[in-house]
Amino acid sequence: MDNSFSSSMYLPCTLFETVARFDDRTADDMQCGDMGERELLALGLRDISAKVDPYRLVRYDLLNRYELDSPFSSSVSGVKISHQQCVEILFNEMKELSLMFSFEGKYKMLIGEMIDHFRFGNGCGFYSERLNLAFHERLNSYINHNPMLLIENAIEYFYLNSTSRDYQELLHKIKYVLLGSTLPKFNENEDRINGLGITVHDIAAQTITLSSLQGYTMGWSATLFFEAQDHFGLDVIDIQDKLYSQFRFFRIWFFLQRHRDFAFKPFFTNFNSVEKIEK
Repeated sequence: MDNSFSSSMYLPCTLFETVARFDDRTADDMQCGDMGERELLALGLRDISAKVDPYRLVRYDLLNRYELDSPFSSSVSGVKISHQQCVEILFNEMKELSLMFSFEGKYKMLIGEMIDHFRFGNGCGFYSERLNLAFHERLNSYINHNPMLLIENAIEYFYLNSTSRDYQELLHKIKYVLLGSTLPKFNENEDRINGLGITVHDIAAQTITLSSLQGYTMGWSATLFFEAQDHFGLDVIDIQDKLYSQFRFFRIWFFLQRHRDFAFKPFFTNFNSVEKIEK
């Protein structure tokens, strides 16, 4: 017996959504060009680059690199450069430094693509089939509190034990069990070197939608749509973090994003996965 007709009256149905909303441009990590030199220095952003002083638009002399971390680094000699030359040097350096976080696996090229999008994308959303694949693989890579498994168990119990076929009751049950789920993130040890930790890491917003549900005499099938969004941008809390602030990569990123004379726009990273479950 096919129960798709009765269940379709309630579908598609949003089963879960994070408190954090999609397309939230009010978030601090989505701000740009809102700080001057004084504010940035107050955050400890004095030593930005190993190659240029972006405050003075000076390219350092190679022989004076050793002076950069000294108390007298403000007097390091160099060559005056244009604003555009400074931008070019900073983005190239950012790409070079990203390699320490992204040097292994099939997703290691993502950070380079996203740095280019940061520079040239003017704040438009970023979409990548490669990132969709990474999200799909992560959804299928863990067991404990996996939302997909929790949904599967709830539907299986419903078809084995319920005689009423009250789909509203089923949807309510799924929404309840998902409150105890662990959403997929890119924060495993492997993500520190495969490019996923530096590009996405902690996903800002997610939704889970039940798109279809069909019951048969000997089983059932369902289609789930997982949608996610992260922010490719840094907030003040990020740059004040003792770990992140140690790396020039993040200091350059924050400077390029938040200094009013540079003001490169952060952007939303969008990815999704369609998952089929059945018994």
